[in-house]
Amino acid sequence: MGGKLLRLYVLGAVVAVFGAVMFVNDIPSGAAPLALGAGLCCFPWLVSRAAAQARTGILGETATYELTDVDVQAHTRSLNVGYRWESVQAVRETPEFWVVTVAGINPLVLPWTQLSPAEVAEARAFLVGRGLLTGKHESTLER
Repeated sequence: MGGKLLRLYVLGAVVAVFGAVMFVNDIPSGAAPLALGAGLCCFPWLVSRAAAQARTGILGETATYELTDVDVQAHTRSLNVGYRWESVQAVRETPEFWVVTVAGINPLVLPWTQLSPAEVAEARAFLVGRGLLTGKHESTLER
């Protein structure tokens, strides 16, 4: 998507420069291309942000997660969704998060540092039992 939207940035810049030249030379209609060019320069940013929000559904909202025997569930004010364990491709552990890679969507980031030590041990044991984590804490940032 970024490559296609780059054309809009370039087109917007060209139109804006053309409008600025017209405006500086006291041509009354110069403000219209200037405004159109500025709009075209902002449009790709708005479209990519809206597309990211539509893909994830939880962008910008506080999410809570629940690990069950059947799936990992993400809950927000506007979305409640579960991802079956069969679709989980990998779980990677970092110093602050478990990054759960689910087939066909963006990764889920589970902040295990916000859990109590007992809950972390229980959740880690659950993930180890499913074969998604090793028994001991491994930091991918220390490698």
